[in-house]
Amino acid sequence: MRLHRMMKRFTKRTKFVLIIICSVIITLLYVKERDNLSQATQVKPLSQASHKVKPLSQASHKVKPLSRLRDSNRKFILFWDHPWSVPTEEFSIEGYVMDGCSETYDRSKLPEAGAVVFHYSNLDEETMPWKHYRDPEQIFVFFSHESPSYIIHYEHLQAMTKFDNHFINWTMTYRTDSDVFAPYEQSKIINKIIKKGKKWVDRNLAKKKKVALWVVSNCGLLPGSKIRMNYSNALVEAGLPVDRFGGCFNNKDDFKKLSADDFEAYKFYLSFENAQHCKDYMTEKFWLNAIAYGRVPVVWGPSKEDVEKLAPTGSFIHTDDFRTPEDLAKYLLYLDSNDTAYREYFEWVENPDEKTLELAKAYDLTNLNRLCKMMLSNDGKKSYHSVTKFYYDEKQDCVSTRETVR
Repeated sequence: MRLHRMMKRFTKRTKFVLIIICSVIITLLYVKERDNLSQATQVKPLSQASHKVKPLSQASHKVKPLSRLRDSNRKFILFWDHPWSVPTEEFSIEGYVMDGCSETYDRSKLPEAGAVVFHYSNLDEETMPWKHYRDPEQIFVFFSHESPSYIIHYEHLQAMTKFDNHFINWTMTYRTDSDVFAPYEQSKIINKIIKKGKKWVDRNLAKKKKVALWVVSNCGLLPGSKIRMNYSNALVEAGLPVDRFGGCFNNKDDFKKLSADDFEAYKFYLSFENAQHCKDYMTEKFWLNAIAYGRVPVVWGPSKEDVEKLAPTGSFIHTDDFRTPEDLAKYLLYLDSNDTAYREYFEWVENPDEKTLELAKAYDLTNLNRLCKMMLSNDGKKSYHSVTKFYYDEKQDCVSTRETVR
């Protein structure tokens, strides 16, 4: 009987000891796994950078070098979602292959992706891949084709804080100080035009019978929308014949009824952006509505310095060169009456200079090709402490609420 009680006590002690031992083992395993996961989610900075990182124009956004890319076989570019989650808004065609890369919207391919592209509207904390794990070998890319003025005033995003704290490795925007320069794709047209040369100029000028065209449906959404409308009104009041169409003038149907001959007859197009002095912000208003249709763009919005950097030499007229809208109207009327002077704005087609040829070559590469080439050739990456500081590092005019014509 005594032996039975001793054995019973021994069994209880043994169970207790075993429970303690198991608890210790489980705790140690948990700590080890937690440390492993922590190492996987943290990308350690290099003590000495083994690669050159393109300097950014402003020091206000800190860039931190990160670890070396070890897996060069990752050829997928994953777009986390369509812009604004609208399926018709595409970066490009699903499955398109270029220069050794394939692109996809299929999130199941995340482990195979070398780069993951996030439109500024895509950040969803509930479904993002880094919530539990961040692969240090992947490049996270911030993408936007919208001006800070639009994002601040229309979408009411005063900051991009969800992209901050070294979440983003590369920026991909229309700005030349982005890691991946991504101009509006219509800029590719200049290479095609240059190849056609003098014959294109002759055919184009023979069609020109009207003065100026402007199509606009954003009249007051942004401060810049109101400023440009005031400027166009001043041009019309000064006697410049401007055929204005779009939602702002309640005549969209009239515009659709224009014949091909009428549509191609305009000498000038008002390439007025909806934002003023936002860095390098030149959209389809310049490339498609003006250049592609053989019209001379009359530019308002981006600075003249930015346009000179991004456009063919001598291809445009900038409002900054004129003291008043009335002075600009007089000049455009002079060009309308002088075919020789007007033709000078197409000298870049007939006799392109070295800068224009370099631009044409650069624009002929698609934005995704640029990203692909950079991803495959890159042996290291960096991260942005603050995408907010990078993206909103603009002149006051870009985000101003002023609504007056100079």
